[in-house]
Amino acid sequence: MMTHKRKIVDVHLHLYDHQANRHEFLESEDKMFHALVGDYSSLPRTYRLDDYLADASDVEVEGLVWNEFLSTDPVKEVRWAETFAESSPIPMALVGLADLLAPDLEKTLETYSQCSHLVAVRQHLGWDETNPLRRFAPRGDLLADPRLFHGLKGLAKYKFKCSLEMFAPQLRDLRAVVERNPGVSFWVAVMGWPLDPSKSGFAQWKQDMQALSTLPNVHVSVSALECVFGMDWAIDDATPWIEALFEMFGAGRIMFGSHRPLC
Repeated sequence: MMTHKRKIVDVHLHLYDHQANRHEFLESEDKMFHALVGDYSSLPRTYRLDDYLADASDVEVEGLVWNEFLSTDPVKEVRWAETFAESSPIPMALVGLADLLAPDLEKTLETYSQCSHLVAVRQHLGWDETNPLRRFAPRGDLLADPRLFHGLKGLAKYKFKCSLEMFAPQLRDLRAVVERNPGVSFWVAVMGWPLDPSKSGFAQWKQDMQALSTLPNVHVSVSALECVFGMDWAIDDATPWIEALFEMFGAGRIMFGSHRPLC
């Protein structure tokens, strides 16, 4: 009996080559990266499309969204990804890293605009008030920084989508950012990155996500669940959260990603 593989579009994966681009956390243990994802000592130093397809052999991959992987030169990394996206047998979109507060942002966006597969940028704004190791951003108040709003207007000019990656306690501050930028399509990564899996934590997360769901230019990415529930997470752990997302956002505004090879 012929069986058909499930067809998927994977919206969050990392393909990289440590010889082509430098990733410092692959050279020695990075305490912050470890605090975010857990023990990553077995992570390969190179992970290319063939490796991914071997890992995803149980499904039929119809599309991919490559995400930057914290290289020391984000622009070089995007150009590298653009090269293999051009020859990929699977349609591929790219998400590059951008500092929306940087004075040279316009130069970065102009370079990105020359990469036909790049459709979005993301910035890591995660700030955990209780754990200094879980802080991507230099400060915890960047969502209120006027330079961020100026940078987002630049995104609208180039019609790039935007992911502002942050932890759940920061979601309430994201609403004002989205409201002031109706011309930018945002998506919330890691389903809002909950830090507190308790009933009260779930209730607060749901309240903040519900507020965001009323804004039509907000979508959600369900990926990197190991960063929320741990490497040994089970489907039962994530089910209530994902069911809540479908209630709030509907199927048309939710995307799923594998987060390979980290998952």
